[in-house]
Amino acid sequence: MPEDTSERRRFNRIATDKPLLVRAGEVRHIGSVLDISLHGLLFELRADWRPACGSIVQASIMLDEQMPRINIDGEVAHVQEGRIGIRCVGMDLESASRLRRMVELNLADSKLLERDLAQLIAG
Repeated sequence: MPEDTSERRRFNRIATDKPLLVRAGEVRHIGSVLDISLHGLLFELRADWRPACGSIVQASIMLDEQMPRINIDGEVAHVQEGRIGIRCVGMDLESASRLRRMVELNLADSKLLERDLAQLIAG
């Protein structure tokens, strides 16, 4: 029986359809982000690629002219029904600022962002 991941989620997730480039070693895959949080992201790919859980990948989320991209170093957390979840293990300062701003703009309550940031720092 699949595990209910909604019970484990501590971070607010933002639905989006931004284009995505995922690199696993020398192989590149193109897809779309389904949702993103300060802790990770969920996406679909155009190709039939199913990475192993624990695999290390680099994801580049294409934004717009004002915020060109968010680059995330991640670990594959789960692969289910054509969707891949990545847990963020690192990102550069500019990407972190862009992600924070994206989450801030999409949350109705600034207290939710502050709670997410506190949980991120606490680990």
